[in-house]
Amino acid sequence: MKNGINVAAVSELVHEIRKVAGEGEIFYGVDLEWLGGLTMDIHTRPLRFGSKRLGRDFAFRVSHHDDPSPQAPPTPADYFTTGLGACVANILVQGASYKGLTIDKLQVETATKRSGGALSDTAISVNLDADGSWLQYKQMMMNVARFSPNYITVTLPNKIEVSYRHLPSNFRRTNGAANDAKLNGTATPTAQAGSNAPIHLGVDIAWRNATQFDVSLRDRQYQEESWSLPATFSVDQPAPAAGLNEAPNPQEYLLAAVLSDLAQQLVILCEKEGKPLLKLSASMRCRLDMRGCFNLFDKSAVQLQDNVIEISAVSDNTEEEMQAFLTRAQEASACWQGFVNATPASLERVA
Repeated sequence: MKNGINVAAVSELVHEIRKVAGEGEIFYGVDLEWLGGLTMDIHTRPLRFGSKRLGRDFAFRVSHHDDPSPQAPPTPADYFTTGLGACVANILVQGASYKGLTIDKLQVETATKRSGGALSDTAISVNLDADGSWLQYKQMMMNVARFSPNYITVTLPNKIEVSYRHLPSNFRRTNGAANDAKLNGTATPTAQAGSNAPIHLGVDIAWRNATQFDVSLRDRQYQEESWSLPATFSVDQPAPAAGLNEAPNPQEYLLAAVLSDLAQQLVILCEKEGKPLLKLSASMRCRLDMRGCFNLFDKSAVQLQDNVIEISAVSDNTEEEMQAFLTRAQEASACWQGFVNATPASLERVA
C-alpha cells in the first residue's frame, strides 16, 4: 500500500487489461430529472468495468448560478471544474504511488470564468508536498497532460451525439412535481442579464486518502460583488480503479455538468419564448479505454469516447420547435462547449 493505493492490485489490473481484450473498457452514465425551475436531480448509472458490473447509486442536485439561495447546490460549472480537477488529482496520486513517493499534502484548485455560453481562463493549480525530487514532480505533471482522461477530453476537440424523444403534452407526470416551470426558483437567469461580464467560480479539491477527495466551492465573484456557498461534496473511484466506491468519480461529475447545463439552457430558452416545458428527463453515457490511460496501447484514445445524450421532454411545442431549441441550447451551454471544443486549461504546480 502506498498513499492508500494498493499498488500490487493495480499492477494485477494492468496485467489483466493487457492480457484480456475488453477488460480495460469502462462505461459510465448519469441520469437527469428536472425538478422544476432550474434545479436538476442527477443519479449515477451502474458502471461496467470490463466484465464487471458495479452499482453506482449516487444522487446529487444541480442548481443555476443565479439561484439566490445561500444553500443552493453546486452549478454545472462547479461540477465541470470538479471533474477536471479531481481527475488531475487522481492521476497525481496514482503516479506518486507507482513511483513509491509518500504524499504529505495534495490540493488542486480549479478556476474558470463563465460568460454566456463559454468558459474562459480555466486554470488548474496543484499544491503537492511529497518526498520526491523536482524531476519526479515534473514527470508527474507531464503525465497528467498525457493520461488524465478528463483533462484531455476538455482540452482537445470531442463530440457528443444527441437523440431527442418528443412526447405530446398529454403525457404528464401524475404527481405534477415538475409541471410548473417556476416551482423551484426562477425559471430564467437574472444576474448577468444585459451584461457580458463573466462570473468567476471554481472549486478547491483536497486529497483525503487513496482516490478520495473532498471538494468545496470557491467564492463567487461577479463584477464588484462576491459571495460564498457552503456546499461540499466528495469524489471517489469504484473498487476496480483502486477506490472505495463511496462517491461519484471525476468522469461522472463531468458528464453531469454537461448534461445538466444543456438541460438548464433548454428550460431557459423554452421559457423565454413563452413555450415552457412540462417535463424533462435525460441521460448521458460514455466509454473510456483504460489501455490509453495506462499507456498500454498507443492507439487508444485517452479521451471520453462514444459520448451520447438522450433527452425526453413533454411540452405543447412541436417536435421541430424542440429540435431548434435543443440546437440553441447547445450553443448557449458553456459546459457543452467546454466539452466538445478544445478548451485551453493551464496546468501548473505551485510551491
